[in-house]
Parts: sequence; structure tokens; C-alpha cells
Amino acid sequence: MDQSRWNDDLDIDVQLARVNEELRSVRLGLADVEGRAEAARGLVTVRVGADCRIRDLKLDPRVMRLPSAELAEAIKEAANTAIDQVAGQAREITAVLTGEASEGYPR
Repeated sequence: MDQSRWNDDLDIDVQLARVNEELRSVRLGLADVEGRAEAARGLVTVRVGADCRIRDLKLDPRVMRLPSAELAEAIKEAANTAIDQVAGQAREITAVLTGEASEGYPR
């Protein structure tokens, strides 16, 4: 076997191991992603998972005094803010794969 070919394969193996470790780190990081937001002066709380599905919705009993349209807007506001948090966290975590990671997340 040509020695230079063997060195190239070794470099590829090292790079592949590094990429696999980065992918594992990203998968683990994405599993922990969660967004949480409040609206209507804290009367509405929404928690969203990494898949952007609502995991928890809490309505303080006092929120029932709001007109239905206002309550609906508060729920949408909290849900959208929590989803934006999830999207931002996911972008930050996956940026390591594109080389665009910020200082807060290791490359």
C-alpha cells in the first residue's frame, strides 16, 4: 500500500471521527432545546419542545376574565415567542456544523 495513501486515509478517519462527534453533540444539544414564554402579564405560560410542539400550556384562572379574542392573542403570543426561542437555540446548536458557531457554543 502506498504510504501517502495510508496517511490520507488516516486524515479522513480523523476528520470523520471529528464530524461524528460534532453530530453527536448536536443531537444531544437539540434534545434539550425548549422554549418557555409568558403573555398577558404572566397569566398565560407556554412551554414548547424541540419539535416546536406545545408541551405545556398554563392558564391562570384570572385569564378567563379576558375577552376570548384577547385570550387567543395571548396564547398565540406566548406560543410564538417560545417557538422563536426553540428556533434560535436550534440555530445556535446546529451552527457548529456550518462553522458559524458563536462564541457561546464551541466549534
